[in-house]
Amino acid sequence: MNQQQNTKQSKIFYGWYVVIGCALLTMCIVPLVMSLSSKFLIAITTEMNISRSAFTFSNTILQALGIFLSPFAAKLLVKKNMKVVQSISIIGFVLAYASYALAQNVIHLYISSFFIGVFYIHCTFIPVSMVITNWFVKKRGLAMSIAMSGIGVGGLVFSPIVTHLLGQSGWRTTYLIMACVVLVICLPVSLFVLKKHPEDIGLKPYGADSEDNNVQQSNSEEHLGVKLSVKESYGKLFFIMLCLAMFTNGLMNSASTGQFPPAIEEMHGAIVQATIISVYSFVGMFGKLLLGWINDKFGVVISSIYGCGCFILAFICMLFGHNITMLYAMAILFGLGAAVGTVSPTLIVSEVFGSKKYGEAYGITNSIMQIGMALGSIMAARLYDTTGSYNSAWVIVIVLAAITMFGWVYAKIGSRKYM
Repeated sequence: MNQQQNTKQSKIFYGWYVVIGCALLTMCIVPLVMSLSSKFLIAITTEMNISRSAFTFSNTILQALGIFLSPFAAKLLVKKNMKVVQSISIIGFVLAYASYALAQNVIHLYISSFFIGVFYIHCTFIPVSMVITNWFVKKRGLAMSIAMSGIGVGGLVFSPIVTHLLGQSGWRTTYLIMACVVLVICLPVSLFVLKKHPEDIGLKPYGADSEDNNVQQSNSEEHLGVKLSVKESYGKLFFIMLCLAMFTNGLMNSASTGQFPPAIEEMHGAIVQATIISVYSFVGMFGKLLLGWINDKFGVVISSIYGCGCFILAFICMLFGHNITMLYAMAILFGLGAAVGTVSPTLIVSEVFGSKKYGEAYGITNSIMQIGMALGSIMAARLYDTTGSYNSAWVIVIVLAAITMFGWVYAKIGSRKYM
């Protein structure tokens, strides 16, 4: 029986189907909340006669819920049947997202965003990271990178589709169509593809039988990370800098993904906007894998400098975005550094705290990053409403990227004396 099982695993390990399923979830759901949400900004603010910051506040509500719900969502997904929780959450997300089409004023948008936030946290990042951790001992980083690359694929595929639908059918119909796309693709994935544990279908995690890996994992748990508990780290400067960098990372990522579409459309029109989003989404798929490779090869300090450095250069280019060449340069640099928002936080926290304390430490630092995510886009929108230009927002983001880089580097170097 074991021989048949091993033969089955040697052909196509089912965990890779799980990875593909997770990539489909991130492809269809995450871009609707992040990179594509502000594509509706101009159409809705014009029809409803509201400010850009008023519209952006709906996304702030959605992000803010993640600050409070993340710990509860994780516990629910661990204790209960994940298939049931996730499937119900996908249906809830679809209905709430479709309800945007019925909005008559900004309050209706806020109500829809509240319910989207509740369901979103239960069907994307937390269950995806949970199932991949369960299924992979070896090649977990590769599996996670592929799953998160779905975000870039979704931006690449759906950006021109949403742009076309907005122009031909209007924003209300576009919301309804995209909600149907999520339902048709993601619900079957949750019901029939994803399995919470490999043991559920008689398999073992990928690499679980490797003695070398067991030794490596044991050494990692025993020796890596600070000797302090997470609570004992609270007053230490390395932890303060880590939290500061997580907050500024959330701010700069939210400001960019939330306000790039209207900023680019205002400068060059909807077609160029869709093209630029597709470019940085496409590059971002490889940027995640590249940052992971740099981290494995040279360490988290170099990967942090690389990722944040790409961001700094991207926003310098954005300051000269009226020049189409600089705009394309921005798209490439932004795509290369995009993993700073999704991959780098997990890498730096694991480097500082090790695997045993990772869950507790990441839960705290991720909540801090979510605060930044909730505020970043509305900050940039407010600066636009006040000054009539995004340039001041991009200058601030350059500073935020520098703070993020310094904070993560110091967190790693400053924690060494506690190792």
